[in-house]
Amino acid sequence: MPSPEIRRLSVWGKTLRLCHWGMALATLALLCTGGLIRWIPERAEELDEIHYISAAVLIATLAVRLWLLLAGKRTEQLGALIPNRHRLAQAWAVLRSYLTLGKIRLPRWYAHNPLWAMLYLLLFMVLLAQVTSGLLLLNHITLLGGLSLRHLHLLGYFAILGFTVLHILASFFHDAKGDGSDISALISGQRIFIVEESPTQPPGDDNVVVTLDPAKFRKSEKP
Repeated sequence: MPSPEIRRLSVWGKTLRLCHWGMALATLALLCTGGLIRWIPERAEELDEIHYISAAVLIATLAVRLWLLLAGKRTEQLGALIPNRHRLAQAWAVLRSYLTLGKIRLPRWYAHNPLWAMLYLLLFMVLLAQVTSGLLLLNHITLLGGLSLRHLHLLGYFAILGFTVLHILASFFHDAKGDGSDISALISGQRIFIVEESPTQPPGDDNVVVTLDPAKFRKSEKP
């Protein structure tokens, strides 16, 4: 049997990668300082300063990422995150692989993980709500109508904390159980693809179909 061909292709642009790591580091700093303020209130002033600086970085990088959803490259745009029939089938395959701890093979995809892509849209909305509630609290506004902004901010904190932990675990899981390079791709912008000349999957199993032409990767997905 011929050896599979290994190809390394550019998938993520520099701006998206800077946004990803800027948002990631700012979010981690916000989670840490937000939690520590409750445990060591005597350091509240220093922690608040770090919290506000981190919030400014998050606002800036989130604004650029939302702009990329409309005006970025194909893999950065909103359409790359919206689910369709093919992506939902792949998302279910990813979830099954998680639940079986990798005994079921991960499907292949070109850019965004089909399961997490949908969660990214939800994350952006939660981050927007978190930023808004934080700015209002900074201006000593604690209620919006009958809604407690402090309670909303706390709920957002736990939602983002849970997403962050699961996202980190999933990233290592993909590199350990998959045949791509998800973690390094967010540094170099390039993902590894294995092209099998004699695929072992039966014809019609579209969970492992991926085109390596960046201009056509969305067209290859069944509606």
